[in-house]
Amino acid sequence: MKQEILALKRAILELEVNSSVNKENKLIKSLDNIICICEKIKNGFQKKCDTTYKNLKCSKINTISFLYKPLRVRNYFEGDYIVRFGAARSQDLKDAKALKAHNEFWIQHKTIKGNIFGSVPKELLNENSIKSLVTSGWMETEVDIFDISDGTENIREIMDFCEREFNHYILIEEELTNTHLILHYKIG
Repeated sequence: MKQEILALKRAILELEVNSSVNKENKLIKSLDNIICICEKIKNGFQKKCDTTYKNLKCSKINTISFLYKPLRVRNYFEGDYIVRFGAARSQDLKDAKALKAHNEFWIQHKTIKGNIFGSVPKELLNENSIKSLVTSGWMETEVDIFDISDGTENIREIMDFCEREFNHYILIEEELTNTHLILHYKIG
């Protein structure tokens, strides 16, 4: 990986030189080289992710849009931030007339661990609710849903996996099926 990054840096410098000379052929070759290097780096990451998922035997089953209320501090458990955040989240949902949809979804999905504290699937909301939440500072993101299909009973192992692999996630247990799912929020 380090070699690919060095090659990418060289290719970008080459692009800079070629753009100042105004030679289209060399410029296009430089761009193609950058694209090729980036694809190699991306493929390396994808292989790593596929391997990691195979170790836990979880599989991506869907991607859906969610609205979420972003945290504004790093240490959200420090002081009373999380309490104030929860009150603001509830008020936002009430004002948007989205509290019922939010609660119905989260009653069916028991939260085990995560670092997203306010979210709801966009498809459960009407346009007015969506506009109200966005106006209140909520943001839209895509969420990959992973099913843990190997029957792993060691919840600590699953939580450690989530901590290692995902920056923004919620580990849930679906009440109807008693299966564990990982909601991976694609933020940033």
